[in-house]
Amino acid sequence: MKSQPALTFRNGLFYMRTSYREADLLLACEKASLISTGLREFIESREKVQSYVEKHPEFLYSLEPVKPDSEAPEIAAAAIDASIKAGVGPMAALPGALADRAMQAMLNQGAGTVIVENGGEVSMRIHREAVIGVYTGRELNLGLIVDGSTGTVGVSTSSSRVSHALSLGEADAAVVVAENASLADAVSTRVGNIVKHGCRESLEEAVELALSIRGVTGCVVYSGGLLGFGGSVKPIMLKASRLEVLESMMLKGHLFSFFVPV
Repeated sequence: MKSQPALTFRNGLFYMRTSYREADLLLACEKASLISTGLREFIESREKVQSYVEKHPEFLYSLEPVKPDSEAPEIAAAAIDASIKAGVGPMAALPGALADRAMQAMLNQGAGTVIVENGGEVSMRIHREAVIGVYTGRELNLGLIVDGSTGTVGVSTSSSRVSHALSLGEADAAVVVAENASLADAVSTRVGNIVKHGCRESLEEAVELALSIRGVTGCVVYSGGLLGFGGSVKPIMLKASRLEVLESMMLKGHLFSFFVPV
């Protein structure tokens, strides 16, 4: 890990960006003293996974769910559980699971508002609506209005264009909002894998699949100029310096719709 950077403060929260092993991290909290708590939990959990995969390489390499293991550390067990729900390998859920662990450690110590981002996988408790930006690598980038007033929220994005993580599909961005980041991480990988470039039917299938998994509350998929979304999430179109809410396409319930940007 690099030398610990200084904290910054804005909008009532302390923020710290740092890295550990392959992870780029952002931790935010209203209590500066708890930032180190989250970082320490992240590091300890990451090291437990490292020790576990040395004896269980299938955790690292399998593209399919693996069986639950009573000897797995809690962080690995959480990733395995989420990956089983989504139908993917456990590594697809691990970055989100690590973010969840760091966030929970801060909440356990009395934090009220926490945001942990682990390479784009976000675990947060914020008590209000928030806008989360999504980079697609295209002219059109996205923002999502996410309601964080009801509890913890996990947000994850899978992409075949701008991420180093493995994606078998052709989504510019497949974003999932769920009850935790581990599940969001696993499901975004699953739905991203089935998206075909510019294929409306594949986007429809991806959104429906995401929303069929218990614990998922919203899904947005963008590919080849088509956008599909459903559930409680509200997309925002970000183009140059202009921010446009797609009022006419804000849907409620498990529905989806599409548009071709101009």
